[in-house]
Amino acid sequence: MGNQHSFSLTESELNRVEYGKSANITVDPRGKPDMIMLIFFSAIYCFDFLVLAYMLWNRKYPPIKSKNPILMTILMLISMVWFVGDLQSNGHVPLANTLLTNCKAFGLWMRILLGACSVFALTALRAYGLYRVFYLNLPYHSLGLYLPVAIYCLILLGYGIIAQALKSEKTTFYNPSYDLCSLNKGFKTSLFVLLGITWFLLMAVHWKIRNIKSSFNESREMITNGFIMFAVLIFSLVINFKYPTYPMNRIVRILATSIDHVGTHLLWWLIMAVPIYNCMFNRQRYLSHWINKLRKDGLQKEYNVDSDAIANNGHESLLQATTGGNKDGGLFYATDNYMCTSNVTDFRNTVHNDHSVFSENTAYTGGGLARGFSSRSPAAGERH
Repeated sequence: MGNQHSFSLTESELNRVEYGKSANITVDPRGKPDMIMLIFFSAIYCFDFLVLAYMLWNRKYPPIKSKNPILMTILMLISMVWFVGDLQSNGHVPLANTLLTNCKAFGLWMRILLGACSVFALTALRAYGLYRVFYLNLPYHSLGLYLPVAIYCLILLGYGIIAQALKSEKTTFYNPSYDLCSLNKGFKTSLFVLLGITWFLLMAVHWKIRNIKSSFNESREMITNGFIMFAVLIFSLVINFKYPTYPMNRIVRILATSIDHVGTHLLWWLIMAVPIYNCMFNRQRYLSHWINKLRKDGLQKEYNVDSDAIANNGHESLLQATTGGNKDGGLFYATDNYMCTSNVTDFRNTVHNDHSVFSENTAYTGGGLARGFSSRSPAAGERH
């Protein structure tokens, strides 16, 4: 019958079950539930890939640009790598006679170092960027921003090289009887110590930005992401040490992988959902709302937006957002020469209409509840 992953039990799966019985261990065969979970998350990641393409195509749209689309793209791609590592480590797919028997490549590198640790590190990088811009008044680019993450990556690389050099029995090895990878207890402990330290650093940076003044609740957004990662870490810690044979339990292994990737999606979409949705369906009105909120909060410098009503002939005003090439100030994102200009409209009417829309439909911007437009129109030529 071969060793194919399908909706029906294969001969190899039946052999695993029988071997488990002889050792008084219950082994749930891999079958339809695992396949459904694999297809479900694969479909979601395919959708994510399309969203990434759309986001990068519109990366100069100011509300998207303020979220650092390159970093958010890397974050999602790393989550995909983590998913592949989970499929192997959590026992969802047959390993025998495939490259998946390389436990270090998939379980150590793809699942832990390039997966979970890198997701934590990139989330910390974004939080540290917010801290530099809103608290230290430093730019969201430069050696000072990337140096801490570069040092952390070197530590991960060193850890991985050392683990790769050690014998498999001291780290992780393939167990042909159960067609699974097994972890040495000491090595498993070191992995969770590494993850715990990474999460602690993540929350330390998030704590630093808890009181920053921003227009779109970035601090609340990042603290929420920190707690999502904490929940993922704690659940993984419990099942790995309390139920070390969980890959043989169908319900627990599916739950473990699902929690990992529901968590990563919540983290990503909490940041990107509002600007992407509005870019698709509410592009100009949301941009006006976004700029107007910066005007009211006085944070154009941090978001690198200079918004003014620069023309008024008695009937119409032009709302203009510029993202010029000044890279010396405390900018929320790196800039290039790009201009996003609204259509010529009656600004007073636009403001009034937008107020009614955002009041009737609760609007969220950047992870927080946003106020609607003020019904008072800014005076022509007003400067902030």
